[in-house]
Amino acid sequence: MITRKVTERLQNILAKKVTSFNNGFNDLSKRKQQFALLVFGVTITIVCVMLILYSKGCGSAVRLVIPDQIVMPYDIFMSSEKEVSEYQLTPVGKMKGEIQGEFESFYVAVDSKGSIYINRDIEYSERAYEKTDAWMQISREKLIEYERELSFIPSHSRGVRR
Repeated sequence: MITRKVTERLQNILAKKVTSFNNGFNDLSKRKQQFALLVFGVTITIVCVMLILYSKGCGSAVRLVIPDQIVMPYDIFMSSEKEVSEYQLTPVGKMKGEIQGEFESFYVAVDSKGSIYINRDIEYSERAYEKTDAWMQISREKLIEYERELSFIPSHSRGVRR
């Protein structure tokens, strides 16, 4: 009951403020209305750009221009706590996008020797990064070719050091 009264009162106050602002804006000349809308639009644009920049953890626009690069096997952190099996792959990330009008999406991983593997149909289990027939080995050149065409989403779960 009390919240309903408070809500109605706030709505009435807000309606009065909006009405007075609306009447004040409508009383302006056409030229001043256009200028006010232009200033408002530019201000909103600047705020949005600042939010995007700071949400990415940087203070400059350089981060927007440089896309994430694929981390090569020599940048991969292999756990020294346990011996890495020759059948275990380390996730690098996922690539997706459009090549010649066809949607492509696959996971990228490396083995302990630095060979690059992709998987278009990964199984979502603890065994997802074990070397099976689903993982296809590709060359570095082919990976670079894919990198030019597709977006790369780095793996943040394990293995990649930034």
